[in-house]
Amino acid sequence: MSYLPLKFEPSDIFPKKLISVRPDVHIMLSSGTLTHKTMRKSETTAPVFELSYSRKNSIYGEVNSKPIELRSGYSSLGFLGQVTGHSEYDSENEVQLYSIWVSPNAFDNFCEAVCGKSGIGFHSFLNDECYYSNFKSDAREECIVNRLDSLFTNSSDNLNRLLLESCILELLSINIERLLCRSDCKNQLYKISKTDMERLSYAKEILLNQLASPPTLLELSRMIQMNDCKLKRSFKQCFGKTVYEYVREQRLEKAFALMSQENYNVSETAFAVGYTNVSHFSEAFKKRFGTTPKALRRK
Repeated sequence: MSYLPLKFEPSDIFPKKLISVRPDVHIMLSSGTLTHKTMRKSETTAPVFELSYSRKNSIYGEVNSKPIELRSGYSSLGFLGQVTGHSEYDSENEVQLYSIWVSPNAFDNFCEAVCGKSGIGFHSFLNDECYYSNFKSDAREECIVNRLDSLFTNSSDNLNRLLLESCILELLSINIERLLCRSDCKNQLYKISKTDMERLSYAKEILLNQLASPPTLLELSRMIQMNDCKLKRSFKQCFGKTVYEYVREQRLEKAFALMSQENYNVSETAFAVGYTNVSHFSEAFKKRFGTTPKALRRK
């Protein structure tokens, strides 16, 4: 039996498509341009997890009177009890929104699959009636969402359901890993304050936006107003990687996305992500993805 505890008034845009990937995992694509100012109301009739991506513009609304923003370039994670949501769209507002809905039981199973242990799941994050969290999308995530764009743009009725499911599961894995990392940070011996967590998230955002020429550790520490030694320790503790390792990983992920989606050759890609030596870039790329950049370009 399919699990989708939602009540809403359907339209030509909301949703454009609604697909049951598994009985307890659904994806909803809302797409189109509003011809007039529109107010929408939706309700959940039972607890559910939502992972959303707004591809065109930020979307503003309320869930049980709590203001919510779905920002373009970010993933938005919602843990919802029985709630009522309202959203407002201006005339000529272009909408392209992916909403992935997962039952609490399936979410718990995904958490166990990601971290290898039980005991943490949907109700670990649900706070009263709802809880929202947002993460800046990284290069790998953007590449996956781009694949979703291609799937829905190029398909008619013959949608590749296996590829769709793999994209959704990978997006869920990325964001569950982020949540579990954040949760682990709160429980470690070295306590990280809410303010410092916000500074660390800001540091990641700065690095993502300046991959080709990232700030030095000292420059980054000044930008986020945190001691450089504390930054090194806290970044590694929370994200499982040093600042240098994170930059290197994201450079290669962005390179993969550029060569998969754009008309970049190997040299252009290397320079675009901050490598000055193409041989070093090719070596790092093969080590990360198991194939050379040239081989990927030929596919």
